[in-house]
Amino acid sequence: MKLFLPFLLLLTGCQIIGTTYNVGSKVGSVLMDERELADDWKDTQINLTLRKNLMMEKFAYVLDVEITVFESEVMLNGAIPTVEDMERVVEIAWATEGVSKVYNHIRMEKPSQIVDTSEDAFIAASIRTQLALTQDVSSVNYKITVDDNVLYVMGIAKNQAEFDAVMNAIKSTKGVEKVISHVRKSYEQQ
Repeated sequence: MKLFLPFLLLLTGCQIIGTTYNVGSKVGSVLMDERELADDWKDTQINLTLRKNLMMEKFAYVLDVEITVFESEVMLNGAIPTVEDMERVVEIAWATEGVSKVYNHIRMEKPSQIVDTSEDAFIAASIRTQLALTQDVSSVNYKITVDDNVLYVMGIAKNQAEFDAVMNAIKSTKGVEKVISHVRKSYEQQ
């Protein structure tokens, strides 16, 4: 128990730092984001509530599953060892207040090692940087997640040129083996 408590505090601290970073980055990007502040805040609330609900069910869920929320839609990535655990995570996501849709991309296998996830994080950071530097792309309107060299993107494209620029940036990045897009094209919905 003496060793478990410091480990738990360290993991909880890392989770809080990550959440604080996400919330802080939201505040910094709100001025550039085309979505309403209330929508962005709602996504943050859904993310935090879902993380809390997963942690209360089984602490490993928060460590093994990455949660992305955009426009009240939840995308789940990561690796879970059993079908029962995967089904429970999806069930908790659907039961979280405010969730309108759940994209389940959880793999059925042993959770990834730190080395594997660091490569995924590097790929995601490279793409985010490239999108931020790409003219006529509102990079804050896209959520990028990489899991096991598969890139997942959520967002809203203003026009076909922006959509093409985002997809070109993604596909030209070294290490991306597959792309799964949940990007809505707002210009087609008019």
